[in-house]
Amino acid sequence: MKGGLCCALYAVKAVRDAGVELDGRLIVESVVGEEDGGIGTLAAILRGYKANAAIIMEPTELKVAPAQAGSHCFRIRVKGLSAHACVREEGVSALDKFMPIYNALMSLEIKRNSEVHDPLYSRYRLPIPLNIGVVKCGSWPSSVPEELVFEGRYGIGVDEDVGVAHRAFEEAVSNASCADDWLNIHPPEIEWVGGQFNPTRTPMDNSVSTTLAKAYRDTTGSQAIYEGVTYGSDMRHLVNIGNIPTVLFGPGDVRLCHRPDENVSIDDLIKAASTLALTIVRYCGIV
Repeated sequence: MKGGLCCALYAVKAVRDAGVELDGRLIVESVVGEEDGGIGTLAAILRGYKANAAIIMEPTELKVAPAQAGSHCFRIRVKGLSAHACVREEGVSALDKFMPIYNALMSLEIKRNSEVHDPLYSRYRLPIPLNIGVVKCGSWPSSVPEELVFEGRYGIGVDEDVGVAHRAFEEAVSNASCADDWLNIHPPEIEWVGGQFNPTRTPMDNSVSTTLAKAYRDTTGSQAIYEGVTYGSDMRHLVNIGNIPTVLFGPGDVRLCHRPDENVSIDDLIKAASTLALTIVRYCGIV
């Protein structure tokens, strides 16, 4: 994201250094809290910072991304019954009771993704993945674990109703629990916590999308590629709350994010900054 932010700053610098006087107002926002709710962008919108269009420099591999899938984080508690390990059959392992829930959620992931037919997501086998990222179980090697807590991220389709998506998730957990004698009496507790990224979309023929795509073509000599992203971003605040048509476009690959040795190629930085500068001039116009 620092690479994308630098592209934005240098695009503005290029316009200024060229002596171009824009026929419009240009705002560069550098905000905090995107990873856990987007509080920075939300605060900016609520304080009255509005625009006719916005471009977010997410790492889209220099593709124009007019659609963003949603992702909601969850926490589930699975109850067991503690016992000494030497008589473990007298207890109920929360780890064992986690497994049918896990299998049900993995089956749900397959079913939900098979129903996504948006051409913007054609290259993804899992455009709305369901990931379990944290599992905590037990407190002592010689005890049957009495509780397991797991947390994860639930993908939501671009045009999907969030309430409907939640019900599908909760019903999958409930159905798995009803099929188990212990879980039927001691149902898991589901919480929707942490980052809640709702999906959103801007029409591909919106002027910010088309202007950006043409600027990319004229800057690089290659046709722009339109593609949706499978991750959440602040785009949903700008579109859903601020009513600002927004697209994602930036250097880098999300596959290198959230892992060691994040990097962005210099060539991508130059292409992104050049494309943004031309987009700014064409979209805002010149006095």
